[in-house]
Amino acid sequence: MLKTFITIAFLLTSVLCKNIILTNDDGFTATNIRSTFKALTDAGHNVLLVAPVSQRSGWSGKFDVPATKELLTDGEFGYVQKGQPSWGHEADNMNIWYFNGTPASSVSFALNYVIPQFFNSTDGKDNKTVIDKVDLVVSGPNEGTNLSPGYFTISGTIGAATSSVYRGIPAIAFSGSNSNNSFFKDSLNNDPLEPSNIYAKKVVEFVGDLFDKQGDNSVLPLGTGINVNFPKVGYESDNDGCTNPKWIFSRLTGEEASAPDVYYDEETDSIKSVTVPLKGLINCFNGDCSLPSESYIIANTTCQTSVSVFSIDYDANTELTNSVKTLLQPILS
Repeated sequence: MLKTFITIAFLLTSVLCKNIILTNDDGFTATNIRSTFKALTDAGHNVLLVAPVSQRSGWSGKFDVPATKELLTDGEFGYVQKGQPSWGHEADNMNIWYFNGTPASSVSFALNYVIPQFFNSTDGKDNKTVIDKVDLVVSGPNEGTNLSPGYFTISGTIGAATSSVYRGIPAIAFSGSNSNNSFFKDSLNNDPLEPSNIYAKKVVEFVGDLFDKQGDNSVLPLGTGINVNFPKVGYESDNDGCTNPKWIFSRLTGEEASAPDVYYDEETDSIKSVTVPLKGLINCFNGDCSLPSESYIIANTTCQTSVSVFSIDYDANTELTNSVKTLLQPILS
């Protein structure tokens, strides 16, 4: 009986305890990522947080690595200071790392340096954890939404997720409607109405559901990722009413999908950046065209979270490809 119980306990642990790389573009000291790290760890997962030492919002998939072994400027909130190493970990937690790079390169740094050097065995390094494979990369939750394909060329949160999918590792980009840009030392708490805690709880719920259905396969099909956008919740929602937003399946493009554009203000004789719906983003070429866009969900509903699947195969579908091929036929060999 005891042997059976131990076997069952081991199987449950192997199913439920997954290896997760957690990153973001707001920096490794942001409240959102620290709250999510705690929630995923408390849920039993082995979480390796590796994120930029400084704010890297808007850097998309840009791939930067440190130019020097020491920081030339202070990190975000001055938590890591000029002159300290360009990468390192919390003194009291080997599972929390900073890197003087971008979100996309932070993922690669985790895979190609941190894990092989510090989590590949227990010999001589006094580690209690061995990471033999990475089950999932979680990027975020970002401080602010990342909606529609226009933000694939902007968002560092999505950049980290796509960088992971390129490498054959499933990834989810989470973004929240809160924009507190707060330091975890000042803001991390257990308040159930704090947006960062609500987002963290929902991240655990989402990845847990995927892991429950994983079986012997990858948690997501090869070459695909998920883009998730949370609404305003807790103290930032109307009357603190949204604490458990519903998951709504959506698509990246469609009605109200938007991207950055340039606007000339004649009154001030200045050039401004605006975000507007664009014709090319409203058309549906791939996927389920009946789904609402994630932009529509966040703009027109309350307490609902958009869940959109993306693919890193940027090739046009067969119909579009053949249409253009026909146009080019006279010059093609």
